[in-house]
Amino acid sequence: MKRLPSVTPAPEGSFLDSSLYLSADLFEKEMSEVLPRSWVFVSDRSVLSATGDFVTEMIGNVPVVVVVDRDGQLRAHVNVCTHRASTLLDGIGNCERSITCPYHGWIFGLDGALLGVPSQADFSAPIDRSTLALKEVRVDCWEQFVFVNVSGDAPPLLDWLSPIPERMSGHQLGDLTRTHELDDMVDVNWKIMIDNAYCDYHLGVVHGLSIGAFVDQGSIREELGDTTGVVTTRWKPEQLASFVPPIALHGDAALGTVAASVYPNFFIAAFPSGGASVMWWTPTDQWHTRARVLNYARNPEGDPRAQLQQLRMVQDEDIEICRRVQSGIRSGHYRPGPSHRLETRIRGFQRWLVSMLNHDPTN
Repeated sequence: MKRLPSVTPAPEGSFLDSSLYLSADLFEKEMSEVLPRSWVFVSDRSVLSATGDFVTEMIGNVPVVVVVDRDGQLRAHVNVCTHRASTLLDGIGNCERSITCPYHGWIFGLDGALLGVPSQADFSAPIDRSTLALKEVRVDCWEQFVFVNVSGDAPPLLDWLSPIPERMSGHQLGDLTRTHELDDMVDVNWKIMIDNAYCDYHLGVVHGLSIGAFVDQGSIREELGDTTGVVTTRWKPEQLASFVPPIALHGDAALGTVAASVYPNFFIAAFPSGGASVMWWTPTDQWHTRARVLNYARNPEGDPRAQLQQLRMVQDEDIEICRRVQSGIRSGHYRPGPSHRLETRIRGFQRWLVSMLNHDPTN
């Protein structure tokens, strides 16, 4: 990849220049360096419990697979055969006790070791299986949520997530049950969707008939960590009165939503009703993004934030406004405007992204 000039940070009190969204070279650097050097969410443990259970994901340009090994431990591998580069597994499923390449039938153990090679005697030189194992990458969990770091040099996961584990400890997220999920392919650059997800200024306008109806706009507070942003939002009294809390929460957690962005592409919101929602956005090319939502609840019937209809409404509202923003950015006539106090998490993400893009691995 050609060496790119340093990326200019956003001016104080404003946002990144639109050229960062339009540059194919910068997008390629995001895919080849920024996402692989980050901790990226891939799944929850609900689909990774039995031996051979697996989940695949793209982390930038790198296909990865997380699998449960014979000891019940999670393993993460680059999802690429070491013979002729075919990807090995797709989607979510169970491969039982081994992984078989669909191209030439090479067989790998759940630990990544090469176990079998069809017609091995017909190769021009002896096969050294010890040099042909799948590449293993880092995998770790917070509560029931599974993250992967491809590069191997990111800080420990809990450091990357700080201060979220502490701020959400009372919500007992590991005990929640997945109730609904959404999975949409959207014709929008991934950074536009991240900027929108990390924005709290738009809640009362874009989501005025959905989640914005819960929110006391004046109560919203944002704060930044090194690779995270946390927002607390108090619910209106009539919304708090609409359910019986299933767990004991205190402070901000009892009065409204505690939500957090995790760079580069993850968002989690925990509610006083006992449930939570996870969202993440996976770029598939420069102008298309896979937008997914997982919803969790303790008591779906008694949780006003657990209904599929509302999840769908919020997702569609965000998709529509992001398409409008992309149209404006691609026009060539947009210059970034001033930032609002409820756009602090966007500025935090954009500063972090610039620092990652300007990273020189040779230093």
